[in-house]
Amino acid sequence: MLFNSPEFIFLFLPAAVLLHFMLARRSVEAAIVGTTTTSLVFYAWWNPPFVALPVASILANFWLARRMVAAEPAVSRRLMVAGIMANLLVLCHYKYADFLLSIVDGHKAVPPNVPLALSFTTFVQIAFLVHVHQRRPSLDFKRYALFVAFFPHLIAGPIVRWSSLGRQIADKGRYRVDWDNIALGLTIFTFGLAKKVLLADPLSPHVAGVFDAAARGDPVTACAAWLGAFAFIAQIYFDFSGYSDMAVGLGLLFNFRLPVNFAAPLRATSMVDLWRRWHVTLSRLARDLIYVPIALGHGTLRRSFGLMLTMVVIGVWHGAGWTFVMWGALNGLLLLINQAWLAVWGAGRRSPAGRLMGWALTFTAFSVGGVFFRAIDIDAAWHMLTAMSGFGGPAGAAAPFVTDWDGWLVRHDYISGDFVRAWFGTTWSMIGTLWTCVALAIAWLVPDTMEIVDYREGDAQSDWRRQVGPLAWRPTPATLALTTAMFIAAFASLGQVSEFLYYQF
Repeated sequence: MLFNSPEFIFLFLPAAVLLHFMLARRSVEAAIVGTTTTSLVFYAWWNPPFVALPVASILANFWLARRMVAAEPAVSRRLMVAGIMANLLVLCHYKYADFLLSIVDGHKAVPPNVPLALSFTTFVQIAFLVHVHQRRPSLDFKRYALFVAFFPHLIAGPIVRWSSLGRQIADKGRYRVDWDNIALGLTIFTFGLAKKVLLADPLSPHVAGVFDAAARGDPVTACAAWLGAFAFIAQIYFDFSGYSDMAVGLGLLFNFRLPVNFAAPLRATSMVDLWRRWHVTLSRLARDLIYVPIALGHGTLRRSFGLMLTMVVIGVWHGAGWTFVMWGALNGLLLLINQAWLAVWGAGRRSPAGRLMGWALTFTAFSVGGVFFRAIDIDAAWHMLTAMSGFGGPAGAAAPFVTDWDGWLVRHDYISGDFVRAWFGTTWSMIGTLWTCVALAIAWLVPDTMEIVDYREGDAQSDWRRQVGPLAWRPTPATLALTTAMFIAAFASLGQVSEFLYYQF
């Protein structure tokens, strides 16, 4: 079941919210059990037998956590390490086994059929075990089960912490209907749906066209390759930030505040700044679990190694393949270069021209790295990068145009057919160029959802936020009409409902 499907929006979601607050009138425990059950039903919608996996994970990790709380610190540490290894072994079995075997015997790895949410729940469980070892909190199985299984974040995040969501679940004051939260939650959900349906999905065929051509070894023009890379960054940003917005909005319907996952990352003016804004919950968790234990209190070499290892792990976490290893390593290298620059030149105030140059370099470098993230294998990524360097070669001169719209422009002498073939080839279209420019302009110039509604969770940093002035959201008839119009436009554009890109991870 997808957040952007009619059955979810009009059937499952209203039933889940209604059941939650009806049961809450009886008792908080009944509401927790009921919403945990509906969350598992949501998970089982794709493949019912796989629901045994999150259930077994919840049972095993809670049992281990109870033993850790009762044990001496040294024993608790050993249990924590054993639990982390067990969680990682399950993830490796489903996600990395064939890739690891392919390294040993040289066969071509087959994309794994990973159970939904496994990568996300593995990190959630590992973070929970670390928290239990460090803090020895009081534990309750019902609250813990809802913490892991809560359907808004279950499949693709945001990655939640027990110290935040666990505390909210225990707050009995949150089990009464809050109409302000419902209004805000539905608004954020609608904004996220619009990001996914109106901005990300229309870019999909244009991105697929150029990357599929590169995978086949077809000639790709430099213009088409660069536009494909830029379009993919716009697509994955609006797809995943749209999902994260929808998850936050859904959480508010139940009076739970999930963390912000994207902080307008495409406005970043450095790689360090970008990775503070992109997939925030994953970046912070990887920092706390990997980088800090390795690097804290050590010298430059140790810190550099910790940073590179952290980014490679983030890359491999996304997928089993050398392309993800390369993506993580490249981003680690870019972060090291950025840190070296800051060490030499400092982090003082920059002129507008300096900030513009920093933004352009950051976006370009991140887009180049995105080629590895999107390409099907290393050969396809290299073909794309070769084309971006200007050595990919033009598409065949006799090939047809990609879209009727381009052909119409040529037939009416608005543009030259030779111009279209030389610059775009058969792997791109002018309408794709226009849509990419529109999407990126929105990402760069229009305030983010969380800025417009001024949503905050806990003590999350707010230095990325800009003043939005008259765009600030208020629960008024005018904003209701605008949000309703946006929802109607998004729903009318659903057509063929598409999965979110991060469901594959």
